[in-house]
Amino acid sequence: MKRIYILLAVLLFGSYGVFAQDSNDCDVTLSLEHDYVRARKYDEALKYWDKLIKDCPKHSEAIYADGIKIYKAKMKKAHKAGDTAKEKEYLDKILGLYDKWLAFFPDSKNKAKIYHDKGLIMLNGKTATKEELYDIFSKAYKTDKTKFTNPKAIYGYFDAAVDMYKKGKLSFEDLINHYDELTASIENLNDKYTVEMEKLQKKEEAGELMKKEEKKLKAIRKNLPIYDKIANNMDLILGELGDCTHLVPLYNKNYEANKDNAAWLRKAAGNLSKKDCSNDPIFEKLVVQLDKLEPTFSSKYFLGILNEKKGRINKAIEYYKEAINLSDKAYDKAKIYFKLARLAEKRGQKSQARSYAYKALENKPSMGSAYLLIARLVASSANDCGTDEFSKRATYWLAANLAEKAAKVDPTKAKSARKKAEYYRSKAPTKTDVFMRNMSGKSVPMKCWVGGSVKVPY
Repeated sequence: MKRIYILLAVLLFGSYGVFAQDSNDCDVTLSLEHDYVRARKYDEALKYWDKLIKDCPKHSEAIYADGIKIYKAKMKKAHKAGDTAKEKEYLDKILGLYDKWLAFFPDSKNKAKIYHDKGLIMLNGKTATKEELYDIFSKAYKTDKTKFTNPKAIYGYFDAAVDMYKKGKLSFEDLINHYDELTASIENLNDKYTVEMEKLQKKEEAGELMKKEEKKLKAIRKNLPIYDKIANNMDLILGELGDCTHLVPLYNKNYEANKDNAAWLRKAAGNLSKKDCSNDPIFEKLVVQLDKLEPTFSSKYFLGILNEKKGRINKAIEYYKEAINLSDKAYDKAKIYFKLARLAEKRGQKSQARSYAYKALENKPSMGSAYLLIARLVASSANDCGTDEFSKRATYWLAANLAEKAAKVDPTKAKSARKKAEYYRSKAPTKTDVFMRNMSGKSVPMKCWVGGSVKVPY
């Protein structure tokens, strides 16, 4: 009996040694393979990767992440060479690797990203049906919506959802829920990246921006307008499905079941406001009920919109000011101050409008629309701000400077703001006017509500 125990011990020890050796072999091979991937030497990496996928498929998730990088590089090369057969082969290989990754590591913390990235590959490869895209993106979003950040994936998911609705495979209510969730995601991402951008822009102005931060700032400035474009495109593909004739019956039907649900009331009121349905009685019903349940920034903001629509401007202003006091979020305050600036502009209260616009900028320094509003106010006062033709037209330089500021701080407004600046400069004194008066580099006082002065360009 004793001899049997000794034999079992030897066998167990021996098998442990084999497994340990196998594991060590996998570690060494993975280390060599990974070094080549990091150096972007994909052909050299592939020799080791082939051994890993064959002998150590459950050893590490890095095997699948690296394999996808290798075959993405090969697919890109095939695309450039116009080899569609190879490109398709590599695409299928990549999709298969995502599936194997999930099969061998079903509890992976990267699951949401795997679904998300596989969906993007399917979308870019144009090989998947809308139903397949909807399925994969749904899995990604439901697993972890905080990881669902790619603008193309957001648009692809919603586009697939619209297609599913049109084919009768998704209810209208579910479609609107998708719209609500995805537009909220875009708003959150916009807010997040805008906050980061504002911090980096302050460092840039102070000359303290590190090289890594410079790269990050450039990426944010590039991506922020894309999120705006995606949001607009979502509205376009939703089309008439998102208009008042569809939304009003939906919210009327579901009101009784949700009248004690503040989150539902807030979303419903937000959609009706966004789609300019705030004249319908259901909007007032929703907003009044929301304010009873939860008198917050949102309810006061919607009450302001309601009264503004009804022409009760003073009452609307009261509610907007209440909304400001009920929020501790700078971006909420900026939104309301900009609303107040627009109302003051409509009433011809230029100085008051400028004051509100600058308060909006105090809370959101990247609000290009606030600078454009001030520029518009200044330009509209050209005839009141000078004593002669030259000094009156000099006002347009100040308006152009403000429009340029909008372009600098707000990537989403950069293109339109630069066009506006160009237009204002075209109305300012010409180079000949400046030369004839010997005004180059001098200051021209603004003798009106604008105050201050503007420097004549050299």
